[in-house]
Amino acid sequence: MTEGFEIMLFQVGSRCFASDVDRIRAILTGEAVNETKPVRTSALGSPFIATRGLAVEQDGELRTLVVDQVLGVRSITASELRPMPEVAAACLRSQAFIGFAMVDEVPIVLVDLPMLIEEVPHRELPAATAAEMRPPDAE
Repeated sequence: MTEGFEIMLFQVGSRCFASDVDRIRAILTGEAVNETKPVRTSALGSPFIATRGLAVEQDGELRTLVVDQVLGVRSITASELRPMPEVAAACLRSQAFIGFAMVDEVPIVLVDLPMLIEEVPHRELPAATAAEMRPPDAE
């Protein structure tokens, strides 16, 4: 990553993450998320409401990380980047965590989205229908 680049901030569950905006091909909503081999659970966790998707190109096709929110794009400089501490890297179950971006003096985990998605098997459960997502009637 070079001096002066942009990161996309997004939320999965209760946590905020960031990724190089140049690696993201599209922000998807609704049924468009389901058309790109969505990844609903990853080393980042699972989204609460899964309303958006960040599409990346992988092996010539689009795959999508399902997220709760896309928070926006932020320009950062090289001085705002921190490496992943060796101890943390050794304990994490993903090689996709590549460091931290300091955003308003708060460390945000930087994620290599294509690598994260590559770590997830291509077999995914079909998308839940609205009827399946409705809580059972309390009678």
